[in-house]
Amino acid sequence: MELPYTGRAIYDDNFGNVTITIPAKKNWFIILFLGVWLCGWIFGETSAAGTFTKGNQSGVDLFMIVWLTGWTIGGLFVMRTIIWGLLGKEIITIGQGALTIDKKGAIFYRSKSYDLREAKNFRAVEEPYFYNSFGNRRDSNPFNLDKSGTIKFDYGMQTIKFGDRLDEAEANYLLQKLRDKKLIN
Repeated sequence: MELPYTGRAIYDDNFGNVTITIPAKKNWFIILFLGVWLCGWIFGETSAAGTFTKGNQSGVDLFMIVWLTGWTIGGLFVMRTIIWGLLGKEIITIGQGALTIDKKGAIFYRSKSYDLREAKNFRAVEEPYFYNSFGNRRDSNPFNLDKSGTIKFDYGMQTIKFGDRLDEAEANYLLQKLRDKKLIN
């Protein structure tokens, strides 16, 4: 017999505030693949950077500068994906009239706060799955952590999302706990 799924989110009620911590869902294939890729990336980065220190007679090659810049940016995003996959946590704090979303372990991300009086229509809607050309399901995009989430609410003329890759049942459970505590409408 299957055991019921107990969920990933950790709900912590601190009297006036509620903190929900959601660890990033780990995709071990992606983490391992990108870890191996990063080893090759480091070799390419040091080799290309070495051409600048050797004193090339023709001066600095414009193509090499553009290539090295793109290569460095690509490597930073791969590092961000690996760190988020291994250590990432989405921390949602609700209380004192504000909802704050923070993504610990996400490089280049700043926490965002929203006025609860302006937050309307809280709902749980599971993200649709997209399939790549190989027929594999693509879940979330670690490059754009603001654009995915099972829990959504309207904030002015914008839809805010959080709770990346939560099951819809777990998201509904969390929303009900927040409604019972009268933190959201």
